[in-house]
Amino acid sequence: MPLNLVVQTAFLGDLLLSIPLLKKCRALWPEHKLGLVCRKGLGDFFLKAGIVDQIYEIEKGKKDTYSRILGQLKSEKIDHLISPHESMRTVLFCAQIKAQHKISYKNAWNFFVFGDRIVRDVRLPDAMRQLSLLTPFDSELKKNLQSYVQAAKPYLPSEQGHLSAPPDWASMSQRQQVLKHHELFEQLKNKFQLQGFDDGKAILIFPGSVWATKRWTEEGFVGVGKALQQQGYKVYVMGGPGEETLAERVADQIPGSVSLAGKTKIIESAQLIARAALLIGNDSASTHLAAVCETPLIAVFGPTILEFGYRPWSAESYVVQKNDLRCRPCGKHGHKVCPIKTHVCMKDIPAEEVLRTAGFILR
Repeated sequence: MPLNLVVQTAFLGDLLLSIPLLKKCRALWPEHKLGLVCRKGLGDFFLKAGIVDQIYEIEKGKKDTYSRILGQLKSEKIDHLISPHESMRTVLFCAQIKAQHKISYKNAWNFFVFGDRIVRDVRLPDAMRQLSLLTPFDSELKKNLQSYVQAAKPYLPSEQGHLSAPPDWASMSQRQQVLKHHELFEQLKNKFQLQGFDDGKAILIFPGSVWATKRWTEEGFVGVGKALQQQGYKVYVMGGPGEETLAERVADQIPGSVSLAGKTKIIESAQLIARAALLIGNDSASTHLAAVCETPLIAVFGPTILEFGYRPWSAESYVVQKNDLRCRPCGKHGHKVCPIKTHVCMKDIPAEEVLRTAGFILR
């Protein structure tokens, strides 16, 4: 059976935004296997959620993992190789893979590897930018993307911060596939004595981010958590590896809350997210995972802006941000330290503002 291979070795958030691309690959070539090259530790979710058939995990900084994957791929008959990731290392990696068709974004130096090179349309949300890589094989998709650019307003929140829903043909929802793993949820419920998930009273708070300036203030998360706990909700503070200390510090200040940071795999986190009443986080992977699960979410944006294209991609996405700041945006990804030493984009967002949005969602 021929294999289609998507190469996306970005962080988890960007990888989750590849789901519409992966789903379209399934639809276009149902008789093909679908493989994914991604960072170590991220592939299991894509297998268990039924998004891909095979994973090839790269450990960044270790050249032998690239060599090992190249060896594994030699025995595969690869039809389409699609790479949304644009780094030079990824291009050189793709150059060593034999495939009938190689597709990526167009730039000045990757012409020697990719036969189909698509202009990266910055007007599109990133989930759609990645999806556009398949336009050489789907004329209807090309028309849909052109119409979306002309008519849609994906970065214009309503008064309550609500963002417009993605069209069905570009959805990243895997809610039903996640919920099928009910046995995982039962194991988590027994292991951590979970409460609030069965009666719609569980709230998840993700205070972390890879980039320090993209984190809303601890005081803000604590204020929101305390208020929601007092309203009868059960608050869980969550995060990935390396965020345990931050999560525990936040949870310690919210009486009755529980920190689960670093204690769950991605697919396990998805079990809790899919059953939560609301997720509150930053412009980070947590809000993208909530979008995959169709869970109502509030994303607090600071140094980055929606127009970069990395907005949460679901019908239940809400954003809270400080508008009209001259210093915003200060970079594509945020920084370790605020460039002007004020971090006003986050510090000037009070807990009350996020609570107003939460109240609208939970009404």
